[in-house]
Amino acid sequence: MTQDVRPAEPTFAAGVVARRLGLPVSTLRSWNNRYGVGPSDHQRGRHRRYTESDIAALIIMRRLIAQGSPPAAAARTAQGRRPGDVSLDGRLVARLAEAAHRLDGHTMITLISGALAAHGVIDTWEHLCVPALHRVCAEGDCIDVEHLLSWAVTTGLHQSVTPAAGPPVAMLACTAGEHHALPLEALNAALAERGLPAVMLGADVPGQALADAAGRARPKAVVLWSQTRATVSPAALRTARTAAATVLAAGPGWTGTHLPAGVVHVTTLSQTLDLVMAAR
Repeated sequence: MTQDVRPAEPTFAAGVVARRLGLPVSTLRSWNNRYGVGPSDHQRGRHRRYTESDIAALIIMRRLIAQGSPPAAAARTAQGRRPGDVSLDGRLVARLAEAAHRLDGHTMITLISGALAAHGVIDTWEHLCVPALHRVCAEGDCIDVEHLLSWAVTTGLHQSVTPAAGPPVAMLACTAGEHHALPLEALNAALAERGLPAVMLGADVPGQALADAAGRARPKAVVLWSQTRATVSPAALRTARTAAATVLAAGPGWTGTHLPAGVVHVTTLSQTLDLVMAAR
């Protein structure tokens, strides 16, 4: 009989995890020592190494504390909800798409909220929501299904993540005429999950409104989303550059567009989040 040898799960050093979550290493050490939320297989005398499961628990704990939960209570909840409870695989994507075709909003929100609780915003967005949206769109002639799924994703994000308070780190807006704001909803939730305040202006923001809001809020970063070439606006990027040191042109619409100096084109939630966090 052949022995089943599985590859070891990748692990990450405390410094890497701290940068990924936007937390000091000392906070990770404190949460591990006080509440037992940390490396699941740590051996005394050796450096702490975190698995993805450990990181997911930390994300949950950080979010709950940001929402006002006492650390001890947040730790108990985080330790009881690990990624093993919800697998972000093709079967879950299929279940979500099937619920969308049935116009079953309750099931969609339940699936999305469960994934958010276990895996956090980035993994849920990239491995569940986006594949399900692509699957629905690829089947064609399903505008009602796509709209309902988009609503369910937005509702799940709003129910699962409370916006952070304080001066905004980022301002998020769609260019004028652009109505696809869902990716910005995901970015807003990912920032809130890390305790970073943002101003979410949403869809179809005229250039003057963007200028007025950016001038008042003075964010560190401005993210402008464009889904198609028809809604790109270099002028809006130049407006944003007068108010923020970091300006990100997000979305496929900007592909091939000559961007103003200093503006970066971003295509994924993870990349965008990293650059916004670096702008703090």
